Amino acid sequence: MSCYLCKSDKYNERTGSVRDNSNINILECSDCGLVYLSSSNHIQDGHYEESGMHDDEVPDIDNWLKETEFDDKRRYEFIKAKITNKTILDFGCGIGGFLEKSKQSADKVAGVELEIALQPSFKKRELNVFLNLSAAKENNQKYDIITAFHVIEHLQDPKSMLKDLSELLAEGGEIIIEVPNSDDALLTLYENSDFQKFTYWSQHLFLFNSKTMEELIKQAGLQINWIKHVQRYSLSNHLYWLAKGKPAGHKKWNFLNNSRLDQEYEHQLAAIGKTDTIIVGVSK
Repeated sequence: MSCYLCKSDKYNERTGSVRDNSNINILECSDCGLVYLSSSNHIQDGHYEESGMHDDEVPDIDNWLKETEFDDKRRYEFIKAKITNKTILDFGCGIGGFLEKSKQSADKVAGVELEIALQPSFKKRELNVFLNLSAAKENNQKYDIITAFHVIEHLQDPKSMLKDLSELLAEGGEIIIEVPNSDDALLTLYENSDFQKFTYWSQHLFLFNSKTMEELIKQAGLQINWIKHVQRYSLSNHLYWLAKGKPAGHKKWNFLNNSRLDQEYEHQLAAIGKTDTIIVGVSK
């Protein structure tokens, strides 16, 4: 299977396994460094529309909102100044927690979410969420800010989708993309074997680092305005992985949670490109 970005046939197999599909390997391009799955055939037409990410069961709405609250708040605080009195579209908005927060500042808020079963919840909560990008285009609305939080890595052809999203940008608008970092410290610095068997998922077809993300944006005919490295999970989480080989350390060892400590840890990881998350700002 050739590399999506550079078309090279040379790759290395990454240590670890796909947690929900042992028949898929994790490949890393020897030339450009893109990390990708050996197959994407398990993502069939209608997969995301029919709750394929949730084993054909839509999670409890209230619990889902609680689970995403931390990231929804983090993203809103990060982007609040950019969206004040502006129009915003959240592509792949999930349950819509970020959209609800954005209504506090933005002039107009909309989302795109393929999962059909979520539509009743959106209507009940008075959120304007399109079923697909085509429906959003038919609305003839341009947006100052388009967000895509942990969406691009799910797509079989992210370049085409980025091009489509750029058509919905207002003049001077920006697309803000957040993705998991393929150079995550637990994977490439600490080389934690338990995490390497836990984090890879069949729904994540690609994993990008700052270099491969820049190349993706370039090939989509867009330009990167800025890149920010973010550490979503705290030092306590990493120490728990290293000591116990299990997730949820930020909850079980919460006596270690300290905002100043976590900020400094994020700063040190960012300096070497090893945070767990990358955020980029993109324009036409």
